Amino acid sequence: MSNYRAVVNSQGQFETKKQTSILSKSLIVGGVAFGITFAFSLLLYFLLNKYISNENQDIVTSLYVISIICIIATLVLSLFTLRRIEKIKLALLIWMIVLYAIGNGLSFGVLFYAISLSQSSIDMYDIIICFLLTCGIFAISGTVGTMLSARFTLSLGKFLMIATFAFLISFLILMFISLFTHILGSEKINILIWAIWGVMIILYIMYDLSVISKSQQFIQMSDSPTQTKYVFMFGFMLFVNLIQLFWVMIRLMLSLKR
Repeated sequence: MSNYRAVVNSQGQFETKKQTSILSKSLIVGGVAFGITFAFSLLLYFLLNKYISNENQDIVTSLYVISIICIIATLVLSLFTLRRIEKIKLALLIWMIVLYAIGNGLSFGVLFYAISLSQSSIDMYDIIICFLLTCGIFAISGTVGTMLSARFTLSLGKFLMIATFAFLISFLILMFISLFTHILGSEKINILIWAIWGVMIILYIMYDLSVISKSQQFIQMSDSPTQTKYVFMFGFMLFVNLIQLFWVMIRLMLSLKR
């Protein structure tokens, strides 16, 4: 997705130059971050399988703790950055993406290792299928999102706010009930919960892509450093969507293959 802009050359004449869109750059940032995270998690999985024994199992626990710290640190950073994009430094946005990638890369690597030790029928081919499904669903929903009207995008944003709040409240209620009835131990309930969350993530992807698509013409009026910060901010949002969708795919795969 590219557009064109008029610039003044050394002779004072206007020239038209091809310019890659904010949306395309953001997709590259999010996609590359997701690909590197997945590759890192696979590398960690192979290293754990090769070097971890009964004597050094504590390393796995330590990696999991580090992953939680990285993800929490990312959430804290996002509170200070996403709403003050023009005032914060680009380095902070990059660190936010790096921390989130490390945290989830460690989590996925540990999860893949745990799956390999369990009696689950899932193998690495299933994990790769989940990865490919994530990329395919993201591409389809993202394409649909860029075609949404501004009015529908606004309505979708309001719906997602209400739906997310309702989902979280319902999930907390189910967790409380499960303390007495073990309802969350039911595979059908787990599949339903993750399926609903998966649909909501797809809607979030459509919403985010639509917002980026419709706002880029205004962002491109800003100076180059500000545009770059928006690219990384949007790229981070898309990266989060991809990670969340990948988690859903894996959880559904685990539930369906038990």
